Amino acid sequence: MAANWTLSWVQGGPCNSPGSETPRSVASPGTQLGNHDRNPETWHMNFRMFSCPEESDPIQALRKLTELCHMWLRPDLHTKEQILDMLVMEQFMISMPQELQVLVKVNGVQSCKDLEDLLRNNRRPKKWSVVNLFGNE
Repeated sequence: MAANWTLSWVQGGPCNSPGSETPRSVASPGTQLGNHDRNPETWHMNFRMFSCPEESDPIQALRKLTELCHMWLRPDLHTKEQILDMLVMEQFMISMPQELQVLVKVNGVQSCKDLEDLLRNNRRPKKWSVVNLFGNE
């Protein structure tokens, strides 16, 4: 008998309680990885926020986590290098100061190479020009 699995967002509700409904952003247990057209960030958050109480079936929890991970990382669409980039970028963002996180997000960095380029360019001194508006030196 298949249990309905839900995400227990920070509050920590049960993940397989009878009658609980599966959120629309999470594929139901019987689907082939559900909706592929969802935002990857949604699947990422679903994967990261997933938790189950100790009394839950660990095999079902493992299957659900695997499904959520596949929906986030999409091994059917991404190369191993792209998947590794996603994981490294995530850990980088977690461990860096907020100003740097904002810089990365604003610039739409998607790969470690792009991130390295951004960081190198950001370190270089800016070239300044002195402009004299009044003709005085």
